[in-house]
Amino acid sequence: MEAMERYFKCLFVDFIDGGKYSGEVSEDTVERTQCALGHNRHIESAFGFVDRLHTHSPNMIVPRRLAKLMISKNHTTRWLLSKPVEEQRAIMKIARSSLAEIRSEHVESRKKLAEEILVRAHEREKERVLKKGNVAVKRVKAIEAVASAGIVTDSVGISSLLHSLSAPARLKALCAQIRFRERALRQEAPEERIFVLTNKGSPLSENELRRRLELLIEDDLKGLVVTRSLPSTLIGCWIRRWIDDRSEDGKVVSAETKGPFSTISIKFPSSLLSFPLVRFEEELENGYFELLDESL
Repeated sequence: MEAMERYFKCLFVDFIDGGKYSGEVSEDTVERTQCALGHNRHIESAFGFVDRLHTHSPNMIVPRRLAKLMISKNHTTRWLLSKPVEEQRAIMKIARSSLAEIRSEHVESRKKLAEEILVRAHEREKERVLKKGNVAVKRVKAIEAVASAGIVTDSVGISSLLHSLSAPARLKALCAQIRFRERALRQEAPEERIFVLTNKGSPLSENELRRRLELLIEDDLKGLVVTRSLPSTLIGCWIRRWIDDRSEDGKVVSAETKGPFSTISIKFPSSLLSFPLVRFEEELENGYFELLDESL
């Protein structure tokens, strides 16, 4: 009730005590508002009339809908019938003479509307493709940034990575590891703003970046980093593949890395599957594949 009271006070602030329309009303205000109705039944009736036309005559052109609405709600027919027959004919003749022009304007407006819709659709598609392309480019760059040094999976790996680097290079290496987890592995953020690597435009300290990377490593429960950084360890592992309600077990027969990308091959009784390791990790996450070796 308190919220409703605040809402109505805000809505009718000009009309309650102290408002500019409260108290004695001037003659000018009375004259300007004497035709205003105290309800909205007429406009709601017009909306209902147009809605019915849309339902029962969906192909009716807009000018015809407007004409039927005005004739129905403005009592135009009653006014026309009150005129002499000759004057009625003259009025109807003038009205009919503009039909061709009205139809032509309607066709032209429909054509312009269709062109605008098409242009906007193309713009949205360009925006979508550009956004998708930008995401892919950032993902590839994130992979390339860690390709030479490898992907760290524990605190010891972080120390080894930073051991022989200068201070600026250490910051860059830590940022690259975090960006890889954000853009390539698409790891969920265990902490709010963990992937924001600046503070009011200034880079974060080395200790803070290291803390964030350690938190991401600790939070990574899917084992995706291990499989991506050490694909050769998968060779000989047994993988279970789920197909609807049944499953079959297969063995990893090869896992090789070419540049920043890795490929895995699994031999199942029914077929031999070869695909990028990225896809394998996604299918692991989705539950389509299951690792049977607990060591991973």
